[in-house]
Amino acid sequence: MTTRFHQLIAILIAFSLSGCFYFEKSIYTICEENPDICSDIKTKGWCKEERTKLIRTREKQILAPNDQENLYRNLINWKSFSACIEIASQIKRRSLTDRSSTKAATFVNSIMEIQKLENKTKNSNYPHLLYYHWTQYGDDEKIEKLKILDKNGELNTSELQFKMASYYSKSDRSKFIKAQYTALSLLTKTDLENLDHGVFASISTYYFQIDNLKKSYIWSQVAVKFGLKANVYSSLIDKLNRQNIDLSILDLKAEAIYKSINELNFSS
Repeated sequence: MTTRFHQLIAILIAFSLSGCFYFEKSIYTICEENPDICSDIKTKGWCKEERTKLIRTREKQILAPNDQENLYRNLINWKSFSACIEIASQIKRRSLTDRSSTKAATFVNSIMEIQKLENKTKNSNYPHLLYYHWTQYGDDEKIEKLKILDKNGELNTSELQFKMASYYSKSDRSKFIKAQYTALSLLTKTDLENLDHGVFASISTYYFQIDNLKKSYIWSQVAVKFGLKANVYSSLIDKLNRQNIDLSILDLKAEAIYKSINELNFSS
């Protein structure tokens, strides 16, 4: 027993030295080491998830103040936290122990911190920040820079391609569908876990609008397989039936697409 125990300890040490283990700090530890990170965002039990994410990105900002990725994530986390605490600060409860004034002060602080981060990042050329400032303030210079990056193949993540698809949906429908396909081909496991399944209904609608009925049907079935309610137009089915299209073949294609997306090997 002793020998096996020592072998186990040796293995654990080896994994630790090789970097195979990563022990993430607890929120309690972060707040204990850096009280300023937590002291101005007290919530009295509200917005726990949003506060947790924010505390982690605030700590990273102390360690790497100019990391563009973390500045963006920190900004997004502040926005989410602010939206949550705004609701919480307006809730009136009968209990006299409810510190609504604390939540209100926290909300005001969140607005100030968002403004600071926006000022700090307004001249950044980091793609996510370019898109953020374009959506928030309609700065066309930002989107033009993104279009150039996209043309040069530099927006090679699923998240960025979905953002470009959102832009192209109103300006260039062919680029819209290309960006959607590219985004699906770049999915990671984390992307897939957080994927908005409405994208499949959006692709189906696009094909229906350009009268590509087969693809519209296929993508509507993909949407159903991902849990969306059936949204197959009756007129679409009627048209396919009138053309003597074998729907079972289209169902097989939908199944193949569904499988490829889940296995992270979808090809555009």
